[in-house]
Amino acid sequence: MASRTIRLGTRGSKLALIQATNAKRLLEASNENLEVEIITIKTSGDRGDRNVLGAFVRDIEQELLDGSIDLALHCLKDLPTLTIDGLSFAAYLEREDPRDAILTLVEDWNNLPGGAVIGTGSVRRSAQLKASRPDLQYKPLVGNADTRLRKLHEGEYDAIVLAMAGLNRMGVENLPLGTIVTHLPLDAMLPAPGQAVLVLQCRAEDFFASAVAGKLDHDPTRNSASAERAFMRCFGSGCSVPVAAYCLEIDGHYDLRGLVSSPDGTRSIRGHTGGHDPLLMGKQLGEQLLSQGAGELMADVVR
Repeated sequence: MASRTIRLGTRGSKLALIQATNAKRLLEASNENLEVEIITIKTSGDRGDRNVLGAFVRDIEQELLDGSIDLALHCLKDLPTLTIDGLSFAAYLEREDPRDAILTLVEDWNNLPGGAVIGTGSVRRSAQLKASRPDLQYKPLVGNADTRLRKLHEGEYDAIVLAMAGLNRMGVENLPLGTIVTHLPLDAMLPAPGQAVLVLQCRAEDFFASAVAGKLDHDPTRNSASAERAFMRCFGSGCSVPVAAYCLEIDGHYDLRGLVSSPDGTRSIRGHTGGHDPLLMGKQLGEQLLSQGAGELMADVVR
C-alpha cells in the first residue's frame, strides 16, 4: 500500500522540534504507511511580540486553516481557552511531569541570600515564590531554554524557573555542567492550566488527520486538562492575574486544585474539589473562588 504524508506544523525552537520529532515518531508507529513531514512556522511570539494573546499559536493555527499543514502541535498552556472555529483537538498526548523546577548553581536554592535575582517570565511562578521568599528579586526572563540557561551561568540571574516537562524532553542530562535542578512540589507551586500537555490540532472537517492523530489521544490527560481549562475560563481567556490549576486522575476519579493570586504573592485564594465530571468540576471550582473574593482580587489588579 502506498504511503500517505501528513504535514505537522510546529514552532522552530529547539524544544519545539524535539517535541515534534517525538510526535512524528509516535504517529508513524501507530499508523501503518504514514509519513510525517515536520513544517516549522515562525510565530509572532518568536518575533518578540509575546504580549499578544495566543502569540505562540495563532500563526500556526492560521496555517492549519489555510491548508498549508494538516496537523499542528501545541503546548496546551500556550492556547487561549477560546478555541478557533473550524479547528479541533484530535489528541491530547500523555502528560509529562507537570511540576516547575528552579535551576541554580548552588546546592539549595533556599539558601540564596536576600536580594538574589530570580528569573522567570511567568507572573504565576513569581507570585507563588514571593509568598515564601519575598526577600528575593524577581526579574523578567525571556528567550528559549538555552538562552535562559546561558544567562544563569553568566551570572545575570542567581536562579531561573523552568517547566520540568521541557527539561525532561530536552534531557536533563544535557544541561550545562554545574546546573542544579530542584523540583518544586505542587503544594508550593501549582502549574499553569494545561502545563506539560501537548495537543495535536486539526481542521474539524479533516477526518483523516483526526483519525490518524486520535490514536494518540490519552483520555485521562484530556479530561484533566479540560478541568483545568474550565477553571481558567472562569477568569477570562487572557487574564493577567496569576491563575494556576492541576487535576489528577486516579481510577476514574478526578482531584482538582486551583489558585488565584495577586502578582506580589501577598494574597491568594485556593480551592479543591473532586469528582467524576472534570468540566463541571473546573467550572464549579472557578465559581467557588470567585465567590470567595477572586473577582475583587482581579479587579484590584486591573485598576
